[in-house]
Amino acid sequence: MIWFRARSKTILVIRLLMAAVFAMYGGVKLFGGQFYYGDWEDLSKSTVDGTSLVWLFYGYSPFYGRVTGLFELVPAVMLLFRRTTFAGAAALFVVGLNITVMDFAFGYPFVKYMAALYTVLCGVLVLHDRARLRDVFADPSVER
Repeated sequence: MIWFRARSKTILVIRLLMAAVFAMYGGVKLFGGQFYYGDWEDLSKSTVDGTSLVWLFYGYSPFYGRVTGLFELVPAVMLLFRRTTFAGAAALFVVGLNITVMDFAFGYPFVKYMAALYTVLCGVLVLHDRARLRDVFADPSVER
């Protein structure tokens, strides 16, 4: 019984941590931060490093930046409610996986390991609700 309570508290801490992290990143994107939405006239390959160029590219479309912010913020809020935790965690797992692949592919320094950790923690939340995961992929014609 003690193990069950400890595990339950651990899951709650992960849920709250992931909600805070993704809400922060989503909010920053929604309010115009993180991506560069500025003047493109003075940019050249010789003055901008590769990782900055990625942020510049994503900032080329403020609409895209804000939509990606919504894709982080909405599922983060879903983690705050038990009934929507699974859907929020599944959505953030996919978002986190995309961020992790991007960070490793473009050679971001330390942040790529943080992104990988967040993705794993969202995966832990999804696996914790594996009964719901089974329901999503279950064949309705097969009785259990």
